[in-house]
Amino acid sequence: MNEKLHTLITLLLAFQSDPDWWPGSSVFDIAVSAVLTQNTSWNNVSKAMERLKESGINNWERILESKDLETVISPAGFYRRKAATLKNLAELMLKNPQPSREELLNLKGIGPETADSILLYALGKPEMVVDAYTYRVLKSCGLVNEPFNYEQIKQLLITALGQDATNVDILKRVHAAFVEVGKNYCKKRPRCEECPLNRKEGPL
Repeated sequence: MNEKLHTLITLLLAFQSDPDWWPGSSVFDIAVSAVLTQNTSWNNVSKAMERLKESGINNWERILESKDLETVISPAGFYRRKAATLKNLAELMLKNPQPSREELLNLKGIGPETADSILLYALGKPEMVVDAYTYRVLKSCGLVNEPFNYEQIKQLLITALGQDATNVDILKRVHAAFVEVGKNYCKKRPRCEECPLNRKEGPL
């Protein structure tokens, strides 16, 4: 399995060369979008982010001051829960701009995927982000066959990455590649023949 997983990671990195895949130019934008993207499409997140910008809600203080945050972010869905999570996150970020994973996970509404996304993409910390696309690709390649377990899959990838597991750019690229491959090729009707992981000398 290790050789197969190493080959997969090599192909993923070849497929995704840009570490700046997650949209956003500030810690605030990326962290907020990491919360908003829970259980919704990126198109809806973009609408909510644009409404935040139009409303002048562009920092953590404004999040806490906002009386209509739920309405503003409503395009992202689950707006009551997400508004509460954003206010909790705002309080933490104002108290500690470099929160630990444990501190993030202690916030209601923030699970491992959201916490690791904030740490990796917003704060530049070496954390491996795992999501449904990661599991879908790994399962399609025959590398996992158990029920989805975030921490187990994360550790599997960290072990396979070795020293590269501390390289933020590589971690970003690997996660981004899993998302793009999972979204575009590992569908209900798989497009295996077109998949960039399906090498000329044979699939994984």
